[in-house]
Amino acid sequence: MIKLSKNYVDKAKTFIVNRGRPLEQALCRYHFDGGPKEHILVELGKFQNADGGFGNALEPDLRASESSVLCTTFALDILADLDFSSNEVMIEKSVNYVMRTYDEEKYTWRFIPETTDTSPHAPWWNQDGLEKTFGNFLENPRVKICGYLFHYQELTPQDFRDDILNRVLAHIETREDKVSGDTLKCYLHLLQCGNLPYDAKVRLRHKLERMIPASVETDSTKWKEYCLKPIGTIKSPNSPFLHLIDQAFETSLDYEIQNQDEDGSWKPFWSWGKVYPEDWKVAKQEWSAILTLDVLKVLEAFGRIGK
Repeated sequence: MIKLSKNYVDKAKTFIVNRGRPLEQALCRYHFDGGPKEHILVELGKFQNADGGFGNALEPDLRASESSVLCTTFALDILADLDFSSNEVMIEKSVNYVMRTYDEEKYTWRFIPETTDTSPHAPWWNQDGLEKTFGNFLENPRVKICGYLFHYQELTPQDFRDDILNRVLAHIETREDKVSGDTLKCYLHLLQCGNLPYDAKVRLRHKLERMIPASVETDSTKWKEYCLKPIGTIKSPNSPFLHLIDQAFETSLDYEIQNQDEDGSWKPFWSWGKVYPEDWKVAKQEWSAILTLDVLKVLEAFGRIGK
């Protein structure tokens, strides 16, 4: 079994602390050095706006200051992962923002407001054709939001979240097994959120057992391209889906260890092309710290970090 040596673990942590945002620095200290969760709240709060939503380039590919569902779900990912309760004012405000931005005619949420086109952003966040690019938002972000409606059910009306869940389940059962990486991650997020009804979990797991083998790229020669790698799907040895891609997953852990950059980081396997080149430099460095932290967490979970 290949392990990431202590020297390279230290290089990765140094990269995050020296070149990552204060948010990723606080997350790194919490996960690996016993740092307090409260520091994460402080840093995350710097991205929250007065309307309760998050913006200000929390998701690095969108540099807009205004709130968006995209950045708000990015924040909720962090908050739920750290098991902050719905009593946190930050969570209450963000869930209220999500409730206010629901499109009652289309039964979904627009990922980003139309005003963000004036700010630097990745080309896939262009307003022109955005709904088509993201399948009318029926899965991304609706599926992930559905999970948070249940995870923080004290803050959401039961009739509303039940209606959204029924629409999500009806939609997934019409889907082909092969889906995009982002779509698959949304369904995995939904399954992991607390308070989901048992029958919904059963239906989701049944579909995901077919979607994962069909959607995860198991050919290591393609992992340098934009794709869903096994390490992007499985985060814990306790995952009920590990057996579906176990051999490819172990190979992917070896791959990540062998492909760490000399500066200690793992860098994004995507780019903005020729648009906003200076802003992409900033976003790339921010993503590098985010991805580096994510890889370290998975390697640690699977006993792949040397002592």
